[in-house]
Amino acid sequence: MARDIMNKKKYVVFDMVKILKEHTDPEHPMKQKELVERLHALGYTTDRSTVRRTMTDLVLDPESRVCSLSNTAHDEKDSDYETYYSGLYYDQEFSDAELRWLIDGILYSRNVPHGARKDLLEKLCNLGNAHFRKNLNLNKIRRLAADEPVNPELFDSIDKIGRAIDAGRKITLQYKYMGTDFMLHSRQSSGHLLNPYAMVIRNGFYYLICNNDNHDTLTVYRIDRMTDVEIQKETARPVRELQGYHEGWNLQEFMEHNANMAFGDPVRITFTCTERGIPIVIDAFGKAVEFRERKDCLTDCTVRVPAFDMKLFAMQHSGFVRVTSPQELADEIRNDLKKALEAYS
Repeated sequence: MARDIMNKKKYVVFDMVKILKEHTDPEHPMKQKELVERLHALGYTTDRSTVRRTMTDLVLDPESRVCSLSNTAHDEKDSDYETYYSGLYYDQEFSDAELRWLIDGILYSRNVPHGARKDLLEKLCNLGNAHFRKNLNLNKIRRLAADEPVNPELFDSIDKIGRAIDAGRKITLQYKYMGTDFMLHSRQSSGHLLNPYAMVIRNGFYYLICNNDNHDTLTVYRIDRMTDVEIQKETARPVRELQGYHEGWNLQEFMEHNANMAFGDPVRITFTCTERGIPIVIDAFGKAVEFRERKDCLTDCTVRVPAFDMKLFAMQHSGFVRVTSPQELADEIRNDLKKALEAYS
């Protein structure tokens, strides 16, 4: 019996925090009276004085994440006038807005298998409290097709690539393309030997920034197009050995210079843009773009990106973007637009 009482005392603090985590947040605080009632429902005989002392310790400990909306009230019925914490709540690790953002990112991801998507959503929902789950509507997932063309090895590949990057090892894989039958097919019989450096998300897809062992340049591969990923014992080639990266590399700078994760070295490109196109330019290139106002209601823009990357952007937004240099790129875009116009004539 004494041992059972000791176990109860040992776990009462754990259950207090668990109750607050499940049922409270700053918008839904809990009174100490309700906390006592919930503890009694679990079989505890804890009184209000014990709860108050325990709450004082928890509120004063920032690592507990237990907070109070008021810490100045006093219970004058007690002769010692101990501080009485009211409006108790658990400071959730994720806010409701952050969880919704994560959930929508998974919900509308273009390469997550349907079954894995459902499992991930359930895990994310469980990170929220009862109020969050009550107000969350996940009926949208039922309207998403379960037979989307995806790679079932995606998460296994991400796991292996991540471990290879952490260990500084090379990887081998088969790199495939999606056919008209919505299945992955190989372009070559042999696999690829890669030196992996970082995994990033761009335009809804997961990419691996790496080096193909047969070349001296940095390149990118779509992870959802990979199969048969295996970690090798051989140490990965350092980035500083690659052409143009002898001083190292900056991931943020690389992302700014590769809006569409295209191949090729960044080059200096200038283009004009109308006022309504400025927000789209910023969305694509971030703070890496330089602006200079003109007198004809246009803006000169300068970026450093691969020419093919800029070509895709300029053709997609030809209504308000015109490349001015280098001239070869401008000529190439003009010829492609002429061909497009002829195709629709």
